Amino acid sequence: MVSMYRVKWWGICTLVLVMIMMAGCSGSSNQQASNQPSQSGTVENSATPAQPAAEPQGEPKKGGTIRVAIDADPPTLDWMSSPSSATTTVAYHIFEQLFTLDQNLTIKPMLAKDYKVSDDQKTYTIQLREGVTFHNGATMKAADAVASINRWGSLSGVGRTMFKKVQEVRANGDYTVEIVMKEAYAPVLANMADPTQSLAVIPADIAKHADKAPLEDAQLIGTGPYQFDSWKRGQQIMLKRFDNYASREEDWGGLTGKKVAYADQLQFKIVKDTQVRFSGLQTDQFDYAVRMPKDLFEMIKSSPNTKPVLTKPDSWITVVPDKSQPPFNDVRLRQAINFALDMDKIGQGVYGPKDFYEVDGAVFFPDQKDLYTTEGTEGYNAYNPDKAKDLMKQAGYDGKPIKLIATNSFDDHNNAAQVLMHQLKEIGFNVDLQYLEWATFLNAVNDPANFDLFVTGFPPTYDMTGLLWINPTFPGLYTSPKMDALVEKWTKTLDQGEKTKLLGELNKLMYEELPVIKFVNEVGLEASNDKLTGYQGWLSYRFWNVGIAK
Repeated sequence: MVSMYRVKWWGICTLVLVMIMMAGCSGSSNQQASNQPSQSGTVENSATPAQPAAEPQGEPKKGGTIRVAIDADPPTLDWMSSPSSATTTVAYHIFEQLFTLDQNLTIKPMLAKDYKVSDDQKTYTIQLREGVTFHNGATMKAADAVASINRWGSLSGVGRTMFKKVQEVRANGDYTVEIVMKEAYAPVLANMADPTQSLAVIPADIAKHADKAPLEDAQLIGTGPYQFDSWKRGQQIMLKRFDNYASREEDWGGLTGKKVAYADQLQFKIVKDTQVRFSGLQTDQFDYAVRMPKDLFEMIKSSPNTKPVLTKPDSWITVVPDKSQPPFNDVRLRQAINFALDMDKIGQGVYGPKDFYEVDGAVFFPDQKDLYTTEGTEGYNAYNPDKAKDLMKQAGYDGKPIKLIATNSFDDHNNAAQVLMHQLKEIGFNVDLQYLEWATFLNAVNDPANFDLFVTGFPPTYDMTGLLWINPTFPGLYTSPKMDALVEKWTKTLDQGEKTKLLGELNKLMYEELPVIKFVNEVGLEASNDKLTGYQGWLSYRFWNVGIAK
C-alpha cells in the first residue's frame, strides 16, 4: 500500500518529499511501535515474536552474495535526509541508531549502553557502548553522537519537532551524551528510535560537513554490519561485509540485538516490474523480492523454490476529506461517509483474501503492544446507510458533485477508490472520481481546490507526535484544539497507564471529528527463495543473521 510517512509540523515542501516516500511504501510494511521505557535503565526486553518468521534452517553459512530485487532506486542512502522506504531499508544495513525497535516493535538500545532521565524529566543522560568502530576505522565517541543528534534535529521531521523542546545536546566525556530539554517531553526516546529519517550516528566531521545536504557516496560511513561499496544509479547498490563490526549480544531481533553479516555482499537490484521480480526468484536470479501483488500469493506459495513472507504492520488505507471548506467542513457529512462504509467489503475489494487485511479501527496497529488499544473505536465500521442518509439531509447536501481523487499508479489506491465511490453513491453522494498519475496526485493534494476527498494510506508511526494527519498543514487541513490538548498531555507523561488512557482518547477523538476515515490495515507480501537461510519476517527486510546456501 502506498503510505504517507510521518511528518510533524514541517510545511509543504517537506510534505511533498514525504508523500514521494508514499510510493516506496506501496504494498510493503515499514516499521513501528514503541513502548515508553521507564525513567532510568535499559529498556525492557521481550521475547514474543511479533511477525511470522521463516523456519530456522540451522546456522547460516558465511560467504556469497544475497541478491535482493527492490522496486525503486533510493533518492539517497542518507538515512537522516529522506523518508523514502527505498532509502530506509538499504540504510538499515549501513547505519545504526542510539535506540531502535526490536522484533516486537519495542524500543531497545542499539549504540546506547544505558540511559537515565532526571527527576524533572528534562535531562536524558545516555551512556554509549565502547569499542564501536565506524566503517572508516574511527572509534565512535560522544562527539560523534552529539553532532549526529544535532544534524538529525535540523534535518528530520521528527527531529525538528523534538528540537523545539531541546535546550542543549552536549558530550560529557568520551562516552556520555546529555540531552537537556526546555521542558518535560516524554517522546524523546520514541523520537530517537523512529526508523524513518532516522537518528543515524555518523562521524562528527561528516555530520558537520554535510550539514543539511544529503550525504555523498564517500560520506556513507556508519557502524552497521555492512558498509557501502558502490551504486550504479537506476541499476544496483552493492554493500559489503564490515569485518570490524561490533555486535551486541542480545537476541532482540528487529533493528537491534546481535547482528552477524554472513554474506560477503548484499546486492540490491532495482527491478520495477513485479512479474520480473517474481520470475527472478523462480530462476535463482534473486534471493529476495519486495512488494509482491497479492494475486501472486498462491503462485509464490506453490512454487517449489519460493516462499511468501508476510510483512506487518504495513499500512492502513483511508480517505481524507478537505476540512477547510464545504462540503466536508461540516462534520455531519464526514460522519455520513463513515456510516456509509462497509469496511469488510472494502478490505475484500481492495486486498482480496483475509490474510492481507485486518478490520481494525485503532490509530496504532495490533502489533504495537504498548501503543495499541481498541478503546474509543466504537465509531469504526458502524455501517448504517439510513443514518448516513439522515445526516446528509441534516447537513443540507444538495447533490453537488463530490470530487474524489486517487492515483491509478498503485492497485490498492485504485481499488479502494472504486469501492469507496460505489458505497458513497449507494447513499446518494454524487461522486466524481478522478484518477491521477502519481506525480500529479502529489501536487494536487496540496491545493484544496483540487479535491473534496482523496485516498491514501498511513504506515506505522512510533509515537502520537508522529501522526501525519494531525498536522494542520497536512492535506485536508485538520485543526483541532482538542487534538492539540491531547497531544500536549501525551508529551508530558511517562506513565504507561496514563498513556494507555490517552491512546483510547485519541481513537475516540478520531471518530468524533473524523479528520480521516480509516478503512482497514494492510498486511504486505514479499517473497524469498529457498536458498535464503535464517531469514525472519518483520515489518521490513533485514539481511544480517541471514545466509545464502552455496
